[in-house]
Formats: sequence, C-alpha cells, structure tokens
Amino acid sequence: MAHVTVIHHHPWIRRGLEEALAEAGEFSVTVCSTVEAGIAAVRGRHRTSVLAAHELPSLDQLLSAFREAELRGVPVALIGDPADMLQRPGPLPPGVSGFLPEGAEPRALAHAVHTLAAGAAVLPLTMLWCSVARDPKEISLPTLLTLREREVLALIGSGLTNQQISDRLGLTAATVKAYVSDVYCKIGVDNRVQAALFAHGISPSRVLSSS
Repeated sequence: MAHVTVIHHHPWIRRGLEEALAEAGEFSVTVCSTVEAGIAAVRGRHRTSVLAAHELPSLDQLLSAFREAELRGVPVALIGDPADMLQRPGPLPPGVSGFLPEGAEPRALAHAVHTLAAGAAVLPLTMLWCSVARDPKEISLPTLLTLREREVLALIGSGLTNQQISDRLGLTAATVKAYVSDVYCKIGVDNRVQAALFAHGISPSRVLSSS
C-alpha cells in the first residue's frame, strides 16, 4: 500500500484529504499540521509522497528540507486553489513536482498521487497549457482530458509503450492507440516525446528553441 504524508495548517482540509485518500482504499496516510512535524514524519518514512499546503507557514523551510540529499527523492505536490497559483509568476518552486486543487475528487486525487509517486508532474490542465508559453488570457480551455486520458498521458510520461499501457490498464491496443491520438490532439502535441515532456510539465517548444 502506498503512503502519503499530508502537511496542511487547516484542520478541515487535512481531514478532507485524509478521508479522500482513505476512500480510495489504496493509501496509508500520515497527517501533520506543521512544517516541523511534516519533516520529522518524512524523515522517518522516505517512501512517501507529500501533499503540502501552498500557503503553509514556513513553506520555504519545508521545501528547503526536501532539497537536501536525504530527502531529495521524495515527491512533493502543493495543494491549493489553481486560480491563486496561476496568478503567481514563474514556475513551481524547486523541489516541487506538481500542484493539486484542494477540491479534487477522491478518484482523481488517488490517480494524481500515483502519478506523482511514479515521478511524473501533476498539474491542472490550465497550468500545463500555461507552461507551453501561451498567454493565459488567450486560453480558451480545450475539452478537459478524461480520467482515462490523464492515466494514458501519465504512463506516456513514465516511458511506457502503447502495448505496455494496454497491459497496465487492461485495454486493447486499438483502444490505447485511440486514447493516445485524442491526448495528442487535446494537449496540442505531435509526437510521443512532446507528450512525455508535457506530462512532466515541460514545454516542448522551449526545449526545441534551446536546441
């Protein structure tokens, strides 16, 4: 069973996240209300994924700890309001692998945590579209990726082939091929490499322009 460490200063949000993860039936959960307690909990259990409030007091102290050699491999995602995050200039802070909305449904939250633990970025689609150098004011949101499409995109980001995705998800090869085609269309990429970059929150256009 995978483990998640929730670090949040608001008790009702802590409780809500704990209940949502427990409802998925796939995680054991440790909840902490302070940075100090969160760091101590993770030091005692390195094989965990961390969900931390993006407005957590002393967040810089927490992220600094995760940049140390001992905890550098622990995946961390911030929890908060996507609208607030979009208003903040620049990329996510160093050491942060993604951002999750506080109101995520249990199934979507569980999927996001598994994606985070696999080493892929987890970002709302709006933030991913902003990461590919589009003006947020000009974004008319495309049809959102379905949960299955997000699963396929995450597995592409993990380097799996269509056949491996088919085996992992219990789908036919033709169905996976159709999902991959739909994902390419919705996120605006032309090939698997660009899709994998997109899954990790990296702009394919920026990589190409710097090469």
